[in-house]
This record gives sequence, structure tokens and C-alpha cells, in this order.
Amino acid sequence: MSAIIENLREAINGESNAKRKYEIYAERAREENLPEIAHLFKAISTAEAIHIKNHIRALEVITNSKVNVEDFVEINEVVLENNSKDTKLNLIDAINGETYETKHMYKNFIKSSKKEGNEVAELSFSLARKAEKVHAKIFSDYLKKLEKHEIIDTQKIFVCQICGNVEFGIPPSVCPICDHTEKFFKEI
Repeated sequence: MSAIIENLREAINGESNAKRKYEIYAERAREENLPEIAHLFKAISTAEAIHIKNHIRALEVITNSKVNVEDFVEINEVVLENNSKDTKLNLIDAINGETYETKHMYKNFIKSSKKEGNEVAELSFSLARKAEKVHAKIFSDYLKKLEKHEIIDTQKIFVCQICGNVEFGIPPSVCPICDHTEKFFKEI
């Protein structure tokens, strides 16, 4: 099996675990009366689902077959349960995960895709990497506010349905990651 297929499978598994983890973290933030942080975790969980969808499409194109994601996604519920202690720790965990994906996982997957000349996988990995960088920054901003006991304003959050980019307030006229218009943004 090619490295690209293995990388796509690893990316799908990682994004699936992140999606589930952020859903649990959103619940925990609600329990701690932090609705704005819960909203953020929900929005980024939605973005992770878009990455999963893109990676599945790429895998289907490459293998020329339908992919059953349940065949290779392993949700680690024990790890998820142990990691949902409190919202501050959950934000730190989210930052670490998004940073790892940006600086290591996707960076290596993109290099591998370029080396093998696979533009489909390269595009899927590149879009996810750029969006994950945005996610890490947003999580960091929210963590700083939480640590300083600052009020986090309630804002509309929009997610690009093409790349998983997250924007606040109103969607931009063009997504800065994938260049699609604002009609591809969905309010979460």
C-alpha cells in the first residue's frame, strides 16, 4: 500500500478523533458555564468533519473505490474521557493537537504527496494544514482570555464547508484558505 493511502487513513483517523474529542470538550465547557468556548469547540468539530470528508474523497479518487471510514477509524474513548478534565486543559490539548498536525503530520504528508506526484492528496492535506493553523491560533486566543478571566464575547462563528476554515462575525467575501466565496460558509 502506498504511503499516500496510509497517510490519508492516518489523517482520517486523527481528524475523527479530534472531531469526537472537541464534541466532548464542548460538553465540558457548557458544564463549566463557558458557552462561548463550547461554541468554539462545536465549530471546530464541524471543521474537522470537513477535513474527514475531503480526505475520504481523496482516498476514494486514489483507490478508485468507495471508502467505509468505520473500517479504519479507531476512536479512543478512554483517552478522550481522561482528557476532558476541565476546559483550560482541554484548550491546551486542542492547541497541542492542532499544532502537531500543522507542524509535523500534515507537513510530512504534503512532502510525501509531492514526492509521489499526487495532487489530490496534496490538496487535501494542504487545505487541512492551513485550517488547522487557524484553529490553533483561535484556541490559543481563547485560552489567553480564559487565563486572564476576560469576558469572551458571544460571536457568530462561520465554517467554510470546503476547507474547514473558521471565521468570526461575518464570513469573508472570499475564504483566505481555499478562495471559495462566502456562500460556502455555514454559521455554526
